[in-house]
Amino acid sequence: MQKLSEEVEKISEYVGLRTNAAKYKIMVSDCWKDSTVVRAEGAEIEVVEDFCYLGSHISNNGNCDKECTARIRKTSSVFSRLTNIWRNEDDDKSQTISIARFSTLLYSADLWPLSVTQMKKLEAAHHKFQRRLLGISWKDTGLRKLEDIIKERRLRWLGHVIRMEDSRIPHQATQWELKGYKRKPRHDWTTKDKLDGHHETQPD
Repeated sequence: MQKLSEEVEKISEYVGLRTNAAKYKIMVSDCWKDSTVVRAEGAEIEVVEDFCYLGSHISNNGNCDKECTARIRKTSSVFSRLTNIWRNEDDDKSQTISIARFSTLLYSADLWPLSVTQMKKLEAAHHKFQRRLLGISWKDTGLRKLEDIIKERRLRWLGHVIRMEDSRIPHQATQWELKGYKRKPRHDWTTKDKLDGHHETQPD
C-alpha cells in the first residue's frame, strides 16, 4: 500500500499535481491483518471502515445496510419536494415514480449484497412511497415487488460485464480466485444472478 501511495505521488508531481494527505483515506477488508502505517506527503493516512464515494456508502465488510438507509432517506426527501406534484390528480405520476424509485432509491442497487432484512426494509419503503403517490391503501394489491426489479437490474449488469473484453477489470473480477483460500463460497454474485435469471424464466 505504501508503494502504491508513493507511485501516486510520483505520477501526480510529473503532471503538475500535488496530493493532499488530509483528503487521503484507506479502506481495506475487515479481515486484513496488516497494521503497517501508510504515509503520504509525510503524513499518516487515516484508515476508515466506510466512506461515501460518488454518492454511495462503501463498507470494509461488504455490508450495505448504511447505503440502504441512506437511499431510503434520500428518496423520502425527493418525495417531500414533489408533494405538490403527487397530490395533483391531473398530472401523470409515472415519471415521478421513475425518478424517485429508479434514480434515487435504487442507485447502484445492481451491486448491493442484500440480506433478507435489508430487502424487507427496502420493500416496505418502496410500497410506502407508491401508496402515497397513487393514493391507495396497504390493502390494495398489484404493486410490483422491488426484489423483482433489483433482480432485473442485476441480470442486466451481469450481461453487460460478461460481454466485456477479457482485458476489462470487471470481467476479470468475475473469474478471480484468492490464492490459498480453500473454503469454497456457496455462491458468488454471478452465480446468484444466473440462478435468479433461471428462476425468472421457469414456467408456472
